[in-house]
Amino acid sequence: MGMFRTSGYDRVLLNLRVMTVELAEAVRSQISAVLEAFEHGKAVQDCEQRDDVIDQIRDSIVNRSFDIMSLQQLRSQDLRWILGFQRMAQELERVADYACDIAELSELKPEGNWPPDIQRMAKQLLVMTNYTLAILKEEAEITIDLADQDDLLDHVYANLKVALLEGSQTKSNNGQLGLGLVVARTLERMGDHIVNVAETLLFIRTGNRRLANEFPVTTPDGANIR
Repeated sequence: MGMFRTSGYDRVLLNLRVMTVELAEAVRSQISAVLEAFEHGKAVQDCEQRDDVIDQIRDSIVNRSFDIMSLQQLRSQDLRWILGFQRMAQELERVADYACDIAELSELKPEGNWPPDIQRMAKQLLVMTNYTLAILKEEAEITIDLADQDDLLDHVYANLKVALLEGSQTKSNNGQLGLGLVVARTLERMGDHIVNVAETLLFIRTGNRRLANEFPVTTPDGANIR
């Protein structure tokens, strides 16, 4: 780890990452609670209240970003840093909203017993979320492209659309297929937003949205820390 400049301005910039980690951890906790309830057919407690807290953290990051931009003459790398964390805050908040949607949908099937493909989608989403959080917390390196990992979610959703069409033609089990399709679509959208977070984090560090073989990681003051 290289040396950071210790000016108050740079500490404010670095605090955007700290706040975004707090937001990502809250979103991960929300997803974990919702998916556990989803798997076992349980009701989710306090989903809306936790979502309110997530909204407040998102708003704090956005407002802090606007404050910095209005009060400082920005260096080019600062603007990428500020707008990147602002976007990640928005993306993470949307994931939390979708998690509450999953909680509501799971109440329509209280026995749980979701199809294996949908359960795999849920587990893959949690894996993607944990990986992105580890990168954000600087506990892991960026070694995989999450857009590729998201292909599983896209594939299952596409298959369910085909199954629903075939079920409509045979008049078989349309209700359950339709519910499964809505759940799969919601999980697929959550995955898209997680990918956006990961790609924005990569863009902050490298200026690129897709993974390259090697890249430097920079701090807000432009220092190369790897």
